Amino acid sequence: MINFLLDLISNLIILAVLLTACCVINWMRPDAKPNGYLVFVVFVAIALLFDAALTFLVFADSQARYGKFSTVQAFIPRLAAYVTACGIAIGLSRMRSRKAAGRADARTVIRTSPSAN
Repeated sequence: MINFLLDLISNLIILAVLLTACCVINWMRPDAKPNGYLVFVVFVAIALLFDAALTFLVFADSQARYGKFSTVQAFIPRLAAYVTACGIAIGLSRMRSRKAAGRADARTVIRTSPSAN
């Protein structure tokens, strides 16, 4: 359980760093609109592929030295942490898009008195 929590915390720290970097890029160049949540999901997908390759190909070759890392039982908490972090990122992205849609729909109505002719 502790490995899952540590992996999840490290993934969420990476998410925070990517979101901060995208905010800085948006601030410096308003014409560029990088989506930090999408960048994070792609980053996690690539990291998951590398993690699976390390677990089942590299570490599996040297069981004597890295046997505890090459098991499915060691990979499942890391996989769960990746999926949970992606779920959090997608949820935050949806909340952000709903909030932006709500701001666009909210229009200010100024009531004026009828004009006297």
